[in-house]
Amino acid sequence: MAVALLALGTAGAAAAGSSGQLDAFVVRETIRKDLPRIHRCYESALRDEPELAGKVSVRFAVLRKGHVQAVQVIENTTGNPAVERCVARVVSAIQFPSRRTGKSLRFTFPFVFAPQD
Repeated sequence: MAVALLALGTAGAAAAGSSGQLDAFVVRETIRKDLPRIHRCYESALRDEPELAGKVSVRFAVLRKGHVQAVQVIENTTGNPAVERCVARVVSAIQFPSRRTGKSLRFTFPFVFAPQD
């Protein structure tokens, strides 16, 4: 069974620029590289719940050095706590590009899961 995963992101306090800030595009592209790991979170749960679908929205901060901090699941419509924990763990481990200056930046990123036939 194939899996559909729609990953959309919204930036909190982020802007593009020469100051080394991250924009939403860079965040999406960085997360896209880890989508196979996010897929595995869902596929693992899908074996036990073939109709499992929904959204897991994660809020997190990216520090100046590119490390993720303060990961918080703010919505989980899948009803599956294992998917929630796994997605949060994967997001926590993502390494973003470092910036020369600036404060930590906050992002909210929803992952939408749906089984495909």
